[in-house]
Amino acid sequence: MLYKLSLLTLILWAFNACGTVESTNSNAVENASQPIKNNPSTSTQTSVTCENYNTTTILERAYKQTSMQIESPDTLTLLVLNNPNKPTEKTFNKNKLYNLFQTEYFWAKETPKNLNLKNYSEPEKLINALKYKDDRWSFAVTPEAYDNVTSQKSIGMGFSCQDISEGCLVTFVRLDSPADKIDLRRGDIVQKINNKKATQELIYSKGQEEKLLSFEILRSSKQCSGKVLPREYSYKVVASKTVKTSKNEKVGYLRLDSFLGDDKILAQLNNAFDNFKKESIQKLIIDLRYNGGGSVDLASKLLDKLLLNKEGQTQFTLAWNQENRQKNTLYIFDKASNTLDLKQILFLTTNASASASELVISAIMPYLPEEDVVIIGDTTHGKPVGMRGETDGDYYYFLINFVVKNALGFYDYFNGLPVTSGCSIKDDPFHEMGDKNEAMLKSALKYIDEGSCR
Repeated sequence: MLYKLSLLTLILWAFNACGTVESTNSNAVENASQPIKNNPSTSTQTSVTCENYNTTTILERAYKQTSMQIESPDTLTLLVLNNPNKPTEKTFNKNKLYNLFQTEYFWAKETPKNLNLKNYSEPEKLINALKYKDDRWSFAVTPEAYDNVTSQKSIGMGFSCQDISEGCLVTFVRLDSPADKIDLRRGDIVQKINNKKATQELIYSKGQEEKLLSFEILRSSKQCSGKVLPREYSYKVVASKTVKTSKNEKVGYLRLDSFLGDDKILAQLNNAFDNFKKESIQKLIIDLRYNGGGSVDLASKLLDKLLLNKEGQTQFTLAWNQENRQKNTLYIFDKASNTLDLKQILFLTTNASASASELVISAIMPYLPEEDVVIIGDTTHGKPVGMRGETDGDYYYFLINFVVKNALGFYDYFNGLPVTSGCSIKDDPFHEMGDKNEAMLKSALKYIDEGSCR
């Protein structure tokens, strides 16, 4: 599938306005870092309101019959052991970066010898020249860009959309973003902005301004309108609820958009699992479809909440290369006050589900029967490796340092973790994540009832 995750030379996406901005465009990232100040003279936002519309769209039916792919709204795709220290220098130290490749890099033995460093003035170009052919992930990023992601702060409107003939189809809305607060929904089609035909490019451009925007929206059989003010905002990455299957079995649904931002995300997860525990949830659906990964420690804390009475048993091991094997790190299950006694876990995934997301799935596999660790959607990204994180000059460097092995020593999923047989389900952009009618969640509920997705 043609997700933007395929562009992994440097995959920091600045999530403002409608689209996702590639960090290979340095101007785009720098512009995205600039704060938007609210203009007190502007009007306030208004929630989306709708009127009946005489023509119902047939787009959803047409989408199911086409090869249109949903672009991933990912931020950083990585598995990081710790956040790097703040830079103290203001220069790009080529020799230090080269030395990291020759020593701590997982494929250090494959690093080119006697490379002429004079030919490289930018860290990303040097990384591309040094990294192993199978390495799709090592990259450099500015501290500002990295901090924007890990702090769960951004600017703009907080939604992603794709151009179609009728306008710009909303495919993702960040939780608690300005777009979310006016009730813009996944599946909405933005048709006009300030009376101009809506396109992804126009929406992104307007998202850089501090002016109130009027939207005209097609929502199923209704014509809707609303107003949104692009601005700095904080967002969440966790949403949860309980749902019932057609056979009236109560199950948990957890949406987790990222593992980047340990303390904030942990607080959100604790709230979700406190509620699940009160509801005595024994089957849980975890929606990781756009989760590109993040913190090793946070992935471990999530695992603590999924399986009861596993304290002291192996979750996973971070295994460095032979020369650095003394750095190998074992993670074990620890006791949590809101641990669930889960009998079945179903993961909703796409090619954008990567790193820490895949780690959690792989780590669960040794502890539940095969039929009770269910992957629904599409094959995951395939990144069983992670980074420690280093600082030098104006950059953070994330070079591959280790592979991640589960309790059985398994880590060979470079081609992704495959979906459960019969559970290859197309991502459904015409329903909100967590909607029981959304194709992937609907299939998960069917699997719980019948043992199959179709």
